[in-house]
Amino acid sequence: MSRNPLGRMPFRPLSRATVLRAAAVTVITATVTLAAACSNEDTVDTVPPPWPTRTTKPDGPPQPPTSTTTTKTPTSTSTVAGTT
Repeated sequence: MSRNPLGRMPFRPLSRATVLRAAAVTVITATVTLAAACSNEDTVDTVPPPWPTRTTKPDGPPQPPTSTTTTKTPTSTSTVAGTT
């Protein structure tokens, strides 16, 4: 059995399907590379657009409900003897 100089698998002629597949991969890779090289769109160093400005006021933490009527609560003014 003949072996190649590197001592690996024996030489075998390439099938037509293998050659066509390799040619297709080469053409597709070259096309994509050429399209990227000729593109005027810079995808690496572009500055992202600024954040949009806020149009509404943020809600913030929950607040207790506000009432439209104000009622006065009675307060005690009496003092208990023996306390300061």
